[in-house]
Parts: sequence; C-alpha cells; structure tokens
Amino acid sequence: MSDRSAFTTPLAAKTLLVLGLGNLGSYALAMLIRRPTGPRLVVAGRDGDAVTKRANLSRLTAAQLGFHRTFGTAVIDLTDVTATTTARTLADLRPDIVFTTASKQAWWVVNSLPEPLREELSQAQFGPWLPMHLAPLLQLMQAVRMSGIDTTVVNAAFPDASHPALAGAGLAPLVGIGNVANPLPALRHAAADLLTEPVDNVSVRLVTAHYASTRLPRLGHSGGAPYALSVMVGDKDVTASLDTAQIAARSAEDHTRHGGPLGGMLTAASAVTVLDSLLGEEQRLVHTPGPLGLPGGYPVLACERGVTLALPEGMSEQAARRINEEGLAHDGIARIESDGTVRFTDHHHQVMREVIGYDCPVLPLSDVLDRADELGRRFAELRRGLG
Repeated sequence: MSDRSAFTTPLAAKTLLVLGLGNLGSYALAMLIRRPTGPRLVVAGRDGDAVTKRANLSRLTAAQLGFHRTFGTAVIDLTDVTATTTARTLADLRPDIVFTTASKQAWWVVNSLPEPLREELSQAQFGPWLPMHLAPLLQLMQAVRMSGIDTTVVNAAFPDASHPALAGAGLAPLVGIGNVANPLPALRHAAADLLTEPVDNVSVRLVTAHYASTRLPRLGHSGGAPYALSVMVGDKDVTASLDTAQIAARSAEDHTRHGGPLGGMLTAASAVTVLDSLLGEEQRLVHTPGPLGLPGGYPVLACERGVTLALPEGMSEQAARRINEEGLAHDGIARIESDGTVRFTDHHHQVMREVIGYDCPVLPLSDVLDRADELGRRFAELRRGLG
C-alpha cells in the first residue's frame, strides 16, 4: 500500500518494521540483523517482553558472529479492533516498510492433528482457513490507512488470496512473500543440472498459486494445478528446449528438503530478497504472491519505487491471472469478487462443515473478523475433544 514516486533515501535512514516474531518472523529477523549495515530495525508484537527477549536472542547471536546491530521495539496488538492504538504507533514510527507475519493460526497447525483426522481435514485444503490469515492483515491495513503514513506493506499471511480480497477496498499490501518463491532455488538448480550450466548462469520465472507452490518441492509436480515455468541461460530463453515437468521432478528428487516449521527458514530467505529489493534503488527480479492485489504468485521487478510484473516471455497478465485463479480453486477458493467477497468451492467448504462444524460458503470482507473468531473457536473445540 504505497504510491511512492521516484526517490532515493540512504539505506541507513530507512526504517523496517518487523511485525510478529513467531517462526517465520524470527527466522527473517535473524537474517536481517546478521549484516554490518542496513535499515533501522524495529520489531513489534503483542507482548513487549517476549518481543524484546526474542529480538535480543537474534541480536546476540549475530554479535557472536561479529555483526553488531541495534534495534527498536514496539507493542502492536492487532486485536485492537478500532485500530486507533496501532495507527498511533505506526504514525510515531513512520516505517518505510512494514513486514508483517501476523496470523491467528500458523498454517502448519492442522498438520499436528492425529491421523486419520488430519487426513480428513486436509481435504479442505488451505483456502477455507483464509479468515485466520486475513483478519490480522485487515486490521493492520485499516490502521495503516488511519495513520496517514506513506509506507510499503509486505505480508506473509496467505497473500495469494488475502491481497485480492483486500484490493477492492484499497487495502491490499504491495506484495507478499513465500509460496511462489519457495520452489525457485530447487527448480533453478534442477534446470542448471539438466543444462549442465553453472547455476549462477541460470534463472527461472514461475507463475503459480499456493497449491502448486507447496507441492512442486515435495512431490515434484503441481498436484494438477496449473503453473508456468520459463528458464533463461544468461539472456537467452531456453524453455522450449526443456521438459519443465522433468525440471519439477528433479527439483524434488535431487534437492529434497524439510518442510513444516523448519522450512520457514527458506520462506524467510525469500522474504529477505523481497525486502532487500524494496529497500534498494535498482530493480531486482524476485517472486511474490499477491503483488499489486493480484491473485496467486508472479515474478516481478522490485525496487524502492514499487513493483512491476516480469512475466515469462509471451505471457499476458490475463493469462497469468487465469493460471493463478485456477490454482486457487484447487485450494478451495472458487473466486474472489471485485468487492473482496470470497466464494469457496462446494467440496472444500463442505469438508470444513462436516469435520469441524464450520459452515462458510461465502466470506464478505465485513464478516472476516467474526468468521476468524468462529473458525478459531471451532478448531480449538476439535482439539479439546481429542483429549
């Protein structure tokens, strides 16, 4: 959410606010603070004491390695539904970038359920859990608007769907992180292996939504969801000479890795590439979900002036959007209306209704906070019922 015109501000004079120090935020902070120079860092969360201790752990770990950075702290509680306190804090801090990882429930929590319940509930996919990620983001974006500051918001909470849901109200963050970016290192290495080229000479561009991006690195295929992958060697597009399905398969076979909470390390690295780009003067190619309020994930050129799409050669924005909308349907999101209303597919919402008693076929923006509370309550009841 920024309309900045061309300008150049020294990096040390910029402020980066990291909101949320859970798994992902902590990994990202550890990377950001382990540098000799950079923007002023401010870390924030609901519990000031916990934030200070977690941030100090990253700071002292960096100091052990010879990087001595300081940071500021702030208390920001997004459950303040009026958003006035958050707005005042933002107005006081005036961050150039707000990087938020806030969510009411981490994506991997459902995976902690015992079998066969986990398998049963996993059939709902990720889409119906949208309120848990959208609610804190909605509250933050309302506070940003209320604060009157000009800042760039970078969001980690299901940007593929949360950003287009907020776009109609003019509340979408500029970009997201993770998802489409996470398969890229393995895909790039696999392409370089097949081409027998140094990996530094190979680049890839990927268009796809969350569903495929989580399956490509684990399964070596997209699970039936569409995606578009292009490969460059230097400045030459060599995609036509390659079998992209083979690249995907080899990325999982030869570059297998941990997922789950530990995999947050890779997501944090993708976040840092986006943040670095948005803090710099020169455009860099990065991959982001939900750029400019669009559904799904895309390659973009990013710098402090903003972002522009950098799609594979010959691909239109309409075609890229169609790939991503079809991908979101695999996750249970049938469509997102221009006013932000989210309509879920019948099958996926029925799984939620039957397994945890949560019946939400349609989610207007006005219902997001209440639906998030209900969903959290019903999931908690499910877990308590397990003894």
